[in-house]
Amino acid sequence: MAFVEIRSFSYTYPGSDKPALRDISLSIDRGSFVVVTGKSGCGKSTLGKALAGFLFQDEQPKFSGEIIVNDISMGRVPLYAASEKVAYVQQNPEDQFCTLTVKDEIAFGLENRCVDPQEIERRIEDALSAVRGMDLLDRELAGLSGGEQQKVAIASMLALSPDVLILDEPTSNLDPLATETVFETLHAMRQNLDITVIIIEHKLAQLAAFDPVLIVMENGELLPIDSISAFDDYLCLPPPHGKTPSLKSGDNPTTAPIVELENLSLTISGKTILSDINLKLFDGEFISLMGPNGSGKSSLLLSLMGFHASVSGNRRVFGSDLEKTRISALVTEIGFIFQNPDHQIFTHTVWDEVILTLRNLDRLTEEKKAEARCWLDKLGLSEKLELHPQRLSYGEKRRLNLIAAILHDPRLLLIDEFLIGQDMANAHIWMDLLADYTLDGRTVVLVNHHAELTQAYCNRVVFLSNGSLLADGPASDSFTKIKASGFSAFAPVERSVRHGA
Repeated sequence: MAFVEIRSFSYTYPGSDKPALRDISLSIDRGSFVVVTGKSGCGKSTLGKALAGFLFQDEQPKFSGEIIVNDISMGRVPLYAASEKVAYVQQNPEDQFCTLTVKDEIAFGLENRCVDPQEIERRIEDALSAVRGMDLLDRELAGLSGGEQQKVAIASMLALSPDVLILDEPTSNLDPLATETVFETLHAMRQNLDITVIIIEHKLAQLAAFDPVLIVMENGELLPIDSISAFDDYLCLPPPHGKTPSLKSGDNPTTAPIVELENLSLTISGKTILSDINLKLFDGEFISLMGPNGSGKSSLLLSLMGFHASVSGNRRVFGSDLEKTRISALVTEIGFIFQNPDHQIFTHTVWDEVILTLRNLDRLTEEKKAEARCWLDKLGLSEKLELHPQRLSYGEKRRLNLIAAILHDPRLLLIDEFLIGQDMANAHIWMDLLADYTLDGRTVVLVNHHAELTQAYCNRVVFLSNGSLLADGPASDSFTKIKASGFSAFAPVERSVRHGA
């Protein structure tokens, strides 16, 4: 029998009539390096939770078939026993944190297993070193960026030395260098420690070199692919309509800026987050805000919105001094999408979530309702109107966040890492919609790490490093400067064109 054996397994979530997983059978040998991919909402995360034993904890779980890991039936043991065999890194790192500090978080599982204190210290250091996170050791979790939180979540599971390690989009918040490090580390662990690694991931281009077993999911079913060349079908596709961004300067002297930052600096708990930022944003720009994890990207967006009050320097938004402007007064002009989708879900149904801002602004007309339904249809959520938003996949929540933030037609749309959880086909749909959104003079600022998508759709790149502005200008110029500054991993990779692409 294989080390991991899935036998005709199906699962239906409580309150749902439609199975999330359908008759899945799969055998995985010990020490395998497996990548599971597929479109957002196809059941990838559900499969990961099933393998980790999470889905069997309800009083009456609705499933059939069996999942066996190292001779243990995961549906017949309590979760603490399942966790001895399988470690699971969740898609949203905050969902798995149990403590307040980085060191305590990594030690938590080891302490529950009564591991010797000296061994705990060694494993903490080894796990953080593996993800290049030793600088985070004495930090509080609440003060970390999304990418830094993801490093800690991975390290906390690496420290447990499990038989099977399942990671649900472990690099979604990580910059390209950190992504490369994590993938290399996981592959080396699989070889050196003989553990089975299963990665749920959309970043296939960086995984192809490791020759993994590739599994594709579609509508709750597994479609095994035998040849590694099949990766080509799931890599970055060309823009759907062949669009290329208009390369205009980010500093047009003939128009007034909608946002102007002068010598903006931000310090939190003695740590410098942003340093002497000078930046102007203009109507009609599609701006990609890039940089390494912890470089200040999210903090810059929050400062633009006025959420960080303790800043020095000057901030003007739509001609108003931000220091003298109530944040509530900006809602009609600015749409904001947080990095964590759960941070802005407020209602009990998808439909109510979509129209919440419109209702609060007294703009809920029949025309707007029709527009909302159109957006829901475009982004694949039209059949889920009555579902609770928390029943959606991570990627589906991101799409819901976008619709809710964009329907009142804000002139400035600030988006923090919205490509998390999106397959490349959906990512292109999103980017295409956002590019169209800027055609009427509206401005989009998007935090992301995907250089190829940035090159295809964005007309300006702003790059931060250690809280300072390293590059700012048309995408082509910025990428040239980024590479010259030693950040080649953040620039687009030159690829040969495939026949038929």
